[in-house]
This record gives sequence, C-alpha cells and structure tokens, in this order.
Amino acid sequence: MARLAKPAAADKRADRDGEDATLFINTPMARRQWTGLDDEHLSSIGFINFAWNALERKFSSLVWVTAGLDQEVGELMIANMGNVSLVKLFGNLLKQDLRIRPDRRLHLQATLTGDLFDVIREARNDVVHCFFYCEPTTWVAGHYKTATRKTATGAPELRTVAMGKADIDDLCLAIAECIESTDDLLLKIWLRRRHFAAGPDARGGDETLAGWAGAPFDLRRLRVYPRKRARRLAPREAPASVEGGPPE
Repeated sequence: MARLAKPAAADKRADRDGEDATLFINTPMARRQWTGLDDEHLSSIGFINFAWNALERKFSSLVWVTAGLDQEVGELMIANMGNVSLVKLFGNLLKQDLRIRPDRRLHLQATLTGDLFDVIREARNDVVHCFFYCEPTTWVAGHYKTATRKTATGAPELRTVAMGKADIDDLCLAIAECIESTDDLLLKIWLRRRHFAAGPDARGGDETLAGWAGAPFDLRRLRVYPRKRARRLAPREAPASVEGGPPE
C-alpha cells in the first residue's frame, strides 16, 4: 500500500506518549491517495448521502401515513426501526388496507417502490462503506467491500464496488425515481383513505376514486435500476489475490 508523503512540521501533533503522530491530512493529494478518486468524484458520493437521507425521511413518512397515524405518533412507532424492517412494515400495513378494498395497481407500485428502496440502500451502503485497495507489486487495485457471507474456505470475502461516474449517476437517478414514486404513493394512499372515510353520500360514487387512482405512474421506471445493478454485480468478484484482505 502506498504511503502518504511525510507532512510538514505544522501538520504533526504529539500523541499521548509525547511522540510525534502524523494526522490524516485532508488535502487533494491525500484524498486521491486514500480513495483513488478525484474531488469531483468524492463530492458526488457526498451528494448521494444527502439524497439518501431525503429518501429515508420520505419513506418513513409513507409508513406512518399508510398506518393512518399523524406524524407525532408515527415517528414514535418507527423510531429506531431499521430500513429493512421499515419496508416490511409498509408492505404489511398496505396489505391490511387493500384486503378490504383491493387495488392491484397500487399494490404493484408499492411493492416495486419498496424493492427499489432496498436496492438503493444496498448500493448506497456499498459506496459509503467500501475501501480503496492498491497493491503495486501485483497490479491489484480497486474499491472493495467485505461481504457478509464467507467463502468455502471460511475466509472473509471481498467484492468489488461499482464506483464509476456512470454508476454514481445511475444511483442518483434511482433515488430521484424512488422519491417521486414515494410522493405519488403518499398522495394516493391519503386521498384513498379520505375518500372512503367520507361515506357513500359525501364521496359521490366510485367515479371520483377512479379518476385519481387511475392516474398513471410509469412503473417501468422502478424496474430499471434493480435490473441494471443486478447485471453489474453478476460478473464482479474480488480477485483471488485479495480474498483474505490486503497484506499487513
């Protein structure tokens, strides 16, 4: 692994034992050396974090709206709940609501949105939790992330992470698509509940419901990124020379 250039005296500090300790220097050269990426690339990754946080909040509100709760109670219900559990809870709540008054298209959109949210979560975790590994003697270099499963030999498995500009742009677009579908679902579920709560005389028949429920959201948009990511992951395996991790 390449080493950072020795810093100037001003960039050194004394450690607990009184000896000089080199700080992790925040300079363009150091960032490039530790990440293998330029600053424009790194800023795109930072943008993904903010976009993901926005999507997370949107999806959380979708859960408590589906449950028919106000924000104060809804936030208490989903506090400290992981995103995997959040998607499952949303699906179960919507199934309960659709059991009485089925809506096949609404159910399909909700399922595809939840699936896309899960795929985005996995991709975002790959980007945020990967590390850059470079071994000049073997020409092995790339971005890797430790997999949760083990190899046949019991050694930890490393797999490559898609970090190209096109990969990050695709992830940003997927987040935008998921946010738009989440907003659409929020409106549809809220209006659907208000419509049926008004009673048959006040709501003026099911024609009103059909008018907005039939408003098309192109569900094909929700399938694009999961398929693209699956194709990219299929051939990507960590080289055998780094299967057990970088050398000491």
